[in-house]
Amino acid sequence: MIKENITELEKKWVELLKSPKRLNAPKITNTKIVAAELQTQLLQDEEYQKWIKEKDEVRAALEAAYAQDEKPLVEDLVKAGMNIRSSWDLVNAKSSYKSAIPILIEHLSKPYCLKNKEGIIRALAVKEAKGVACKTILDEYNKTEKKDANYRWSFGNTMAVIMTADYIGDVLAIVQDESNGDSRHMFVTALGNTKSSKAEETLKQLLTDKSEVIRKEAQKALKKIN
Repeated sequence: MIKENITELEKKWVELLKSPKRLNAPKITNTKIVAAELQTQLLQDEEYQKWIKEKDEVRAALEAAYAQDEKPLVEDLVKAGMNIRSSWDLVNAKSSYKSAIPILIEHLSKPYCLKNKEGIIRALAVKEAKGVACKTILDEYNKTEKKDANYRWSFGNTMAVIMTADYIGDVLAIVQDESNGDSRHMFVTALGNTKSSKAEETLKQLLTDKSEVIRKEAQKALKKIN
């Protein structure tokens, strides 16, 4: 029920972000309309004000739904001593959170909405998760629908930080599959970061990949190996 509610709210949010519905265009009395004049006109525009109100309401409802969805994760992290309200609070945190790594790994396979799962994935992009989170990251990536390209990209982004040589074969399989599209981008980076000759032949093949993003990243990765 929570995930269905989130899906509907996300659709509504996207629609609201496209543009405010307004009855009239701003009346410009000068060739250079001043900010104060525009602000006054917007305050008098009922449709615009209605759009602002609805946008604020949907954003608040969406944030509440996200929080409800990841409540079990947050509760476990708080028990482990984390002072957070969301997994996203860990992303780019200045202090280490080694004790949170096993919890994040455990919860990644749970049916949270994509927004919250992405928060877990990005929070695992730290040296403390190196090697230990690779299997879960790869398993989840391979289970994810290929249409969710931006979300799938985040898995590679994390692997570029935590990958060890033990998983070169798994990553080679991902980058060799062109149906994975540009979500392969950071997996290619991960291969380069290993500096392993095992990846060299595949990286050379990627220099002729149909994706310009992949071709460029393969070229960079090869420079790290050679």
